[in-house]
Amino acid sequence: MASLSESAQRLTERIIGTWTLCSWTRLIDGVEEPGLLGRDALGQIAYSPDGYMSANFMRRGRQRFATDDLIGSSDPLERAAAYDGYQGYCGRYEIDEAASVVLHRVSISSNPNWTESVQKRFVEFIGQRIKLTTPPILRQGKEAAVVLIWERAK
Repeated sequence: MASLSESAQRLTERIIGTWTLCSWTRLIDGVEEPGLLGRDALGQIAYSPDGYMSANFMRRGRQRFATDDLIGSSDPLERAAAYDGYQGYCGRYEIDEAASVVLHRVSISSNPNWTESVQKRFVEFIGQRIKLTTPPILRQGKEAAVVLIWERAK
């Protein structure tokens, strides 16, 4: 249960900081299934006081490239696997206190279709955790809400 001071704080104040991913699931017709990068995906999201945000996600146990060369691999399959196991984006954010919504105004993204997009997230605080839920997102021909649970980074 949130303390009185926490519940009285505005969303704008409570969201600031760095958060670590606890869980990532999709809801399809009320049924939960693993998120894009698996049930045990790694992730971090940060909201700065000056209005910038950054979100990064990675499949746990991603295969390392065969070389430590900065460019990585010249093998297209190896590169595709690395891309498929990672998502990241950053940009500005805005809070709609009345609707309990955060808008991510994406300026840079590993997914080129998200660059220059606005990603809406419904925000709910559950004790010391934060729950971000997307509107329906299309994946493999099916639309589903994505639910991300975060806790403050230690």
